[in-house]
Amino acid sequence: MRSSVARLIRSSSASPSRLSGNAFFGNATPSDQRHIEKPFKVKEAEPVNVTKPSPHKLLVLGGSGFVGSHVCKEALDKGLVVSSLNRSGKPSLNEPWADKVIWNQGNLLEPASLKDAMDNVSAVVSCVGGFGSNSFMYKINGTANINAIRAAAEKGVKRFVYVSAADFGLVNYLLQGYYEGKE
Repeated sequence: MRSSVARLIRSSSASPSRLSGNAFFGNATPSDQRHIEKPFKVKEAEPVNVTKPSPHKLLVLGGSGFVGSHVCKEALDKGLVVSSLNRSGKPSLNEPWADKVIWNQGNLLEPASLKDAMDNVSAVVSCVGGFGSNSFMYKINGTANINAIRAAAEKGVKRFVYVSAADFGLVNYLLQGYYEGKE
C-alpha cells in the first residue's frame, strides 16, 4: 500500500504544487516513517430528542353503554388513547378506567357534533344502540351510525368497527326498529 501511495505522489499527474505534503502523513514524505499524526478527536454528537410516536387514538361511540364501556376498558388496558362520544358527555361511572377516557359530548344525529371528536383518531368503534319506539330505534341504530361512518370517512379515519346484533326472530316484532336500524 505504501509503495502505491509513493508512486501516486511521485507520478507526473500529482505535481508538488497541487499537493502540499502527503495527505496521509501530514507534512512527512513517504520515506519518513517517524512522523504519524494522531487521529483527530471526534466531538460527540448532540443528543436528538425524538418524540415518541403517540399511541393510536381510539374513538368509542357509546362508550358509556354496556358494550362500549367494556371496549373502552380493554383498549386502555392495551395502551391506547381512548376517547368517547356520548349524548351525556362524561358519565357518572365510578370505575378507575373511566377517568383515563377523554369524554366528548355530542349527538350522532347531528353530524356537526362528530367532527371535532374525530380529530387525530386512528380507529372508531361504534357501540351505539338504543331502545324505544321503532322510529327512535331505527334512528339511533341506523341513521346515527351512518352519520358516524360518513364523518369518519371525511376525516380520513382508516378503520371503523360497527358492533351490531343478530335477529333470531324471537322478539323481532318488539324490537323491529332496533334490528332494522342495525341492518
